[in-house]
Amino acid sequence: MHYIAELLSGSSFVLTALVIAITSGVGLWIGNMKLGNVSLGAVCVFFVGILLAHLGVKVNPEMVLFAENFGLVLFIYALGIQVGPGFIATFKSKGLELNLWMLALTVVGTLSALLLVFFGIDNVANAMGILNGAVTNTPALGSAQQAVVGILGDTPESREIVNNMALATAITYPIGTVGVFLVLELMRLFSGDKLSRKDNLGETRNEHFTEEYLVTNEALFGRTLKEVHKEFRVEYLISEICREGRIFLPTPDTVFMKGDHLNVVHNEADRPELEKFFGAAVPAGEKRREWVSVPAAKNLVTRRILVSKDDINGRSLKGLRLRNKYGVNVVSVFRAEMQLVPHSDLVLQLGDRVTVVGPAEKLDLLSRVLGNELKPLDTPYLVSIFLGIVLGILLGMVPIPIPGSGGSTFNLGIAAGPIIVGILMGAYGYRLRLTTYITHSANLMIRTLGLTLFMAGLGLTSGAGFFETLSEGPGLYWLGIGALITIVPTTLVALAALLWTKQSFNTVGGWVCGAMANPIALDYLASRTGNDKGAVSYATVYPLGIFARVVIAQVLILLLY
Repeated sequence: MHYIAELLSGSSFVLTALVIAITSGVGLWIGNMKLGNVSLGAVCVFFVGILLAHLGVKVNPEMVLFAENFGLVLFIYALGIQVGPGFIATFKSKGLELNLWMLALTVVGTLSALLLVFFGIDNVANAMGILNGAVTNTPALGSAQQAVVGILGDTPESREIVNNMALATAITYPIGTVGVFLVLELMRLFSGDKLSRKDNLGETRNEHFTEEYLVTNEALFGRTLKEVHKEFRVEYLISEICREGRIFLPTPDTVFMKGDHLNVVHNEADRPELEKFFGAAVPAGEKRREWVSVPAAKNLVTRRILVSKDDINGRSLKGLRLRNKYGVNVVSVFRAEMQLVPHSDLVLQLGDRVTVVGPAEKLDLLSRVLGNELKPLDTPYLVSIFLGIVLGILLGMVPIPIPGSGGSTFNLGIAAGPIIVGILMGAYGYRLRLTTYITHSANLMIRTLGLTLFMAGLGLTSGAGFFETLSEGPGLYWLGIGALITIVPTTLVALAALLWTKQSFNTVGGWVCGAMANPIALDYLASRTGNDKGAVSYATVYPLGIFARVVIAQVLILLLY
């Protein structure tokens, strides 16, 4: 007992590790409890840390600071790796509009916080703390804190400013979380038919679309697929052809004939162009129900094959020559929760799930070529993970000049640097012959561990004066301002998108939650709509939203502090 009392009275490394573990475990346990259809998750770790700090629990500040910063790096890098492949593909096809709306919301919200500075109500550091809590963006808080330390150094003054920023974020964070619920309800009042509207902008996880076309364009008669494909730049794939009741797999030398039925895989947005090119799409009542299951298809089957061999990583479909070598057609490629059109230049990566149509014996052979084994992918490639973290931290340290500031510079810090490298590694790591694939479960564990450590450290370092600030200091004022920043700009921008665009309620609600970095609100959206369609637009804007707020926080501190 004497030993335990001595341990708890000090601030040793052992005690600090114990406190961090208790904070994390208790916080996650509370966060997993359901409140209706939603749970608070890792944010409860933050508030448990605040409570323990308020109760006087002593910890080693250097160790807590390390846990906080390293946790942030783990979370942000793993997030970049996870969303990188899908983010690049989505941004190219349909993400630009969603991200422009997200940036509009980010700018309007930031300007509303800066009114505190322009009217002399508060300083920019506190304004950034209020803003980051109001939009539930703790990585941006870490970025702003680093900027303050970069200006003033590690001094008592900078530590007090950093602590006040964290307190402002802690006080406004709860209203930032639940305030988006109110925004979503206000959106519902003005949505009308958009509550049930389907659109092709962030509404589906499928980047590809399958349609049956009847060849009626005389310009195609007698010409080969290879000749036609060179002239038509829209990405598409003809997976099967039905001619006079016989279904077969096309080759580059297959000749189009009048009356051919084509099973075509393409982006849904390209349907009008393809209808002009091939002929009208076959009416729903006249379509063949299942191409590969009818007797005329003989032994054609469909199979999904997992890419798990290193020598396939980074090779294009054209380079693999699957149709020529194995007599099969790739119908779709499933990557990072997205399905992609399998055009000839599409590069395969480890973890891709390739849907293929062909003879059963050929698919057995192709399965051995691509791997089709989970075991090689079960263990994360730690070398590439640590390499990516190193590159992300180094990128975050690079000084970037601010135009027109008289030589002032800023750096991306440990929040923006790792997420940029993570996205690039996830999307293009194969070009360096790196295996960057991490299973979804492993990635989720790394992200949760990192976010938990960050939240625990943030709560333990900022909680000592939390309740005093709330009851006697500027806490109530911060809380009120935070509520306004959460609700007013978000509602205005969201309603503008609903009224001026063809986006559905699900789409707008998803990118609003992503812009606010608020997965709890996303769960609430799903509970109100009965589906998770908003998750696609959420994922589309989330990475750029994190990056934008991280950079904006740093730049504003450097320019206005």
